[in-house]
Amino acid sequence: MQLKDKVIILTGAARVGKTVARYLGSKGAHLAITYFTHKTESEFVCEECSAVGSKSIAVKADLSKTEDIKNLIEETKKQFGRIDGLVHMAAIYPKTPWQALTEADWDKNMTVIAKSTFLLGKMVGTEMLKNTGDDVLNNGQKIGNVKGKIITFSDWSVLTRPYKDYLPYNVAKAAVTALTKSLAKELAPSVLVNAIAPGPILMPPDLSEEDNREVMKNTPLDRWGGEEEIAKAVMYLMDADFVTGQVLFVDGGRSIG
Repeated sequence: MQLKDKVIILTGAARVGKTVARYLGSKGAHLAITYFTHKTESEFVCEECSAVGSKSIAVKADLSKTEDIKNLIEETKKQFGRIDGLVHMAAIYPKTPWQALTEADWDKNMTVIAKSTFLLGKMVGTEMLKNTGDDVLNNGQKIGNVKGKIITFSDWSVLTRPYKDYLPYNVAKAAVTALTKSLAKELAPSVLVNAIAPGPILMPPDLSEEDNREVMKNTPLDRWGGEEEIAKAVMYLMDADFVTGQVLFVDGGRSIG
C-alpha cells in the first residue's frame, strides 16, 4: 500500500511512537494521533509531522471505550474523509508481583491492552472495508485489492518465555497475538492485519547494569535495537501486500537467545 495521502490512526505516540509518526509522515501519510492525558506531547508530534508535509490531528480517546473510538473515527473522517490504516501501539506495562496481584490488575491489563485491540480492530476494520482501496498488480494485471492495513503490538516473550511478575500483561499481550490472527482471517482479503513483537528496543532508565548484561547475554545481536527498528518494521508491513496474520519479531534474536 502506497502511503502518500493515506490516513493512518496512530495510538501511543510517545517514545517509539514519535519515530513511527515521523516515518509515516515522511512518506506523505496523514495521521490521527490519539492521547489519553498528555495532549501536548501528541501536539508536538503533530508539529513534527507538519514539518515534513504531513497533515495530522490529535484526538483524546480512552481506547477501551466504544464511544471514544466512535468519536475517534468520526473526527478522523471529518478531517480526512476516510481511514486507511491503524497502528495500535498504546499500552501499559505495570509490574504485578504475585503476592500483590489482584483482580483489578487483571481487569486493567485486559481492558487497556486486549479489549482496546478488539474494539479498534472491529470498528476501524469495518470502516476500512468501505474503502475503494488500491489495486494490487502483477505484470499489469489486477490480482487483488487492499483497502487497509492494521498493525498491532504484542511482545516477543509472552507465548514462550513470559516475564515473571507481569502475569496479566503477559496474558493480555498473548491475546493481542490471537486477535491479530483472528482479525486477519475475518477481514481478508481486503484488509491486512499483522503484529509487531518488540524485544529490547529502548533500555529502561532504571535498568541496573547487572540486568542489562543479562539482557545482552540472551540477545544474539548483543545490543538494544533503538526506536527506528520498530518504525522500519511498521513501514515494511504498510508496504507489503501479501503478508497478513503474522507476528514480526523485532527483538535482535532475543526469542531464540
